[in-house]
Parts: sequence; structure tokens; C-alpha cells
Amino acid sequence: SLVLLLISGTLISLTHAQFNEPPGQRREQTFRVLEFENSNINQRYPGTLRYYCTFRGKWSEERHPNDFPRHPSWSAPVMISHSNGYRMWTGTETATAGVESIAEEGFTTIITNEFLNAGFETLMIVHGERMFNTTDSQHLPPINVTVEHPFLSSMVKITPSPDWFVGFSDFRTISYDTETYYNRIVIQSYVWDSGTDGGLTYTALDRDLDPQIPVYRFCPREGRRQCPDISKGRIESPPLGQFLDYTGTYIPTPAEFECVLRVGEGDVYAGTPFNETQIRPPLYVPRPDDDFVDGVSPHDPEFESKTGMDNPRDGSGGSARSVTSIIMATVELVGIIATVMATGSIQL
Repeated sequence: SLVLLLISGTLISLTHAQFNEPPGQRREQTFRVLEFENSNINQRYPGTLRYYCTFRGKWSEERHPNDFPRHPSWSAPVMISHSNGYRMWTGTETATAGVESIAEEGFTTIITNEFLNAGFETLMIVHGERMFNTTDSQHLPPINVTVEHPFLSSMVKITPSPDWFVGFSDFRTISYDTETYYNRIVIQSYVWDSGTDGGLTYTALDRDLDPQIPVYRFCPREGRRQCPDISKGRIESPPLGQFLDYTGTYIPTPAEFECVLRVGEGDVYAGTPFNETQIRPPLYVPRPDDDFVDGVSPHDPEFESKTGMDNPRDGSGGSARSVTSIIMATVELVGIIATVMATGSIQL
């Protein structure tokens, strides 16, 4: 997408990043990027590169009131770095036994075996801790990436549930636009159904599907996009409206991941011994464009009257923008304005 500025009749475009694969080799994108920052670290960097990631839970009765379970929790998060030849899971394809085991039971033994059996295609797997507060956050162990293994994929089971989970698949840590690593990235998760169990409520009895159906993400029938849309990997939310907000038109973000790049083994700050707190993303980040403001959904028709604020849905927060690109664009605009003042014309 583009942000367009009009100055003295001249159209200037500030491009947003491309996160999905180029045409001809594209998989359906399984995540939404909220924020990102580019780095100057070339994809062929010879040293150690690792991401320090934080998982933030946002699944709550306030945000997802329908049929909310009495004792909710998250399974231990799992994250894998891998090549383009490995898929932990992906929308529109059936789940592996390892993905089924996480989605249904929260167990990681089988997915670990699949990781090991993939050989060169996988690089590293890290495990977090189970969480009994679904709006809590945790720091995950650092995970290495290389030019041969630039992809990250992750899963966290929603407990209790038949086979529902959050996470993302096939995020490329090397920018398609600059061929450099992202310095920081914030990924928001959808709600996913692994397609291995036919249960329709959080506490439904085990109903294994034979044959399995592909992994799909839930969508609201009354939302902005077509729902269901099987070709795009979207199916309607369960009949009781689990995960929908109180307007029934929207699924608030259930979880997010933020990752920050560490380059090499040296100090982050010159002369100061390295400590993870120097680079770790914070556990909690209040967001000005978060899904709810004082308990009011941005899809509530009376949002502005209830909160006294402009609706964040009316802004440009729907697409991720690079902090670096905004700064560079600002510098460029200052130069253009200076040129106009000096010469009376615009040269681009």
C-alpha cells in the first residue's frame, strides 16, 4: 500500500513494506505486521544474528465475551527458524501431526521430532512457558537466523479449545524491499483452527476429523471482508461467536509477538557488558490504535460518543509503516520544501 502526499501539485509516494512472497511463489499471509523497523544488516552478514522475542497475550473476556471459558490459559509458545523449504504450518493446507498435537493438546514432542527430521531445512527451535493468565506476557529464548534460514514460525494453543491456536507462519526476517534484516518487528496474530477436530465450543468433547480439513483462520460474517472465503483460508467463527467482540462484527487481536534483532556477540552499548534487558522488547505496550479504548470496541457505532476520541479505524493505522522510511521521507520533504523556497520549483 501507499501513503500519498500532494505538495504543490506533485504526488509523492511513501511505500509500505512487502511481507508476503513475490508473485509466482506466494503463500497466503498468516499474520498482520503492526510495526517494523529496517536495519542496515545485509542478508549475507557473516556473524551471529538472533532475535529476542516477546509474546503478549490479549485474549480476554472483555475483548472476546462470547462463551469465554472459566479457566483459560496459553500453552507453552513454540518458535522455529527455518528455510523456505520447511513449513511448520500454513493456511489452506492440512496440519502435520506435530501441529495437531500442539493445537489439540499443547504438547510439543511431535513438532520437535518434525523439526529434527527436517535436517538442513530447520535451524533452531525454542520453547516458552505455559501461561495461566491470558493477558500476560513472556520473553521467549533468543532464536538464531541466517540467510539460509531467515523464516520464523510460531504456535501457541488456546486452552481450552478443540484445536484452536494463535501464531504465525513463514515470516521472512529479511526484507523483500531492502534485502536487509528487520531490526524490530511487531506481528499480530489471527485465531486459527487446525482442521483436525470438529468441536465447536471451548470445552467440546474430542471429535477427530477424518479426513482432516486445511488450517483456516476465523473471520466475522459481518466484517469488512468476505467471510467465509475458503480460497483465502478464512472460515466463519463458531456458532456461539467465540472470539468476536460484543458488536459481533470484529475479532480483536488475541495475541502479538515483538522481536528485536541482536547483531553479533559484542556489546549493545559500547563499554557496557551485554545484558538481555538492553535489547528485550517490553512485556507490556499500550498501543494508541489498540483494539479497545476503555472497554469500547472500535467497531462500536457509538465509539466516539462513548470515549470522546476519534475512532482509530478512521486513521491510517491499518497498515504497518517503517519508522525509518517515515524519518527518511520527512528529511526528503524538508529538502523539497527548501528547494521550492530557493528556486520556486520542484525537482524530483
